[in-house]
Amino acid sequence: MTSTSENQTATTMSEEELRQTALGLCTDYLQGRGWRGVHADGDRIVATDGDETVLVSVTATMEPGSDALPTLDLEDEDVAAMRRACLLYLADYGDVDAIRHDAISIAITGERRAKLRHLVGVWQWAERM
Repeated sequence: MTSTSENQTATTMSEEELRQTALGLCTDYLQGRGWRGVHADGDRIVATDGDETVLVSVTATMEPGSDALPTLDLEDEDVAAMRRACLLYLADYGDVDAIRHDAISIAITGERRAKLRHLVGVWQWAERM
C-alpha cells in the first residue's frame, strides 16, 4: 500500500521534474536491457539495440497509488511523427543501416515507485542488401 507522504511527493512534482525523472528511469531501464550509447536528446532517447539505432519517445504521467499499467495509446499522427523523426535522423546520420522508433510510457505512482510500458518497433526501416 502507498503511504500518504509518497502520494504527496508524486503529486507535487513539476512538469519538468516529471519529464527529467521519466527520461532518467527510461535510460536506466534501457541500459539494464543491454542497450548501448543510451542518452537523452531533448524529449526522446537515442540508443543502439544490437545493430539498430533506436529513437524512443517517452511519455510520463503522475498516478499516485495506482496499480494499473500506464496507457500507451498512439494515434496515426504519433506514428507519422515517429516515422518523420527516423527519416530526419537518417538524413543527418547517413551511416545508419537500421533504425526503429519505440515508445515508452511511465506512470509515477509514488516516491521511488513507477510502472513502465515499452512498445518496440512502432516504426522501423532497414537497408536491404
